[in-house]
Amino acid sequence: MAVLTSTALQSASGVVTAVVNTAAASDTITYIAGSNQLVELFNSGGASLTMNIKGSAPSAAYPIAGTSTTTDLSAGLNVLVAAGATRIVNLDKIPAYLAGNGTVTLSGAATMKVTIYA
Repeated sequence: MAVLTSTALQSASGVVTAVVNTAAASDTITYIAGSNQLVELFNSGGASLTMNIKGSAPSAAYPIAGTSTTTDLSAGLNVLVAAGATRIVNLDKIPAYLAGNGTVTLSGAATMKVTIYA
């Protein structure tokens, strides 16, 4: 399990060089809530791939607002990326899937190109 390198968007000129990581079977990033971190997933392969994004302790009984129902988030969020496509995930929009100690695991899509913007 490798720790993926982030690209810092804070630059005096406003222009940065992105660090593109190649995903392995399972990698981690550090999530910082409220920082508008983006994860760009690029599938250069010839078939669709699914990347699973999961914090260290997402709830198995997450309450659905306005109801008495809960949903299980413990498996994480699956993001399907078609062949040749790019998807971008704003981590601040999926905080319930990222619950825990700040370590987020990306898994299931080895060879996918992953860029983290922080």
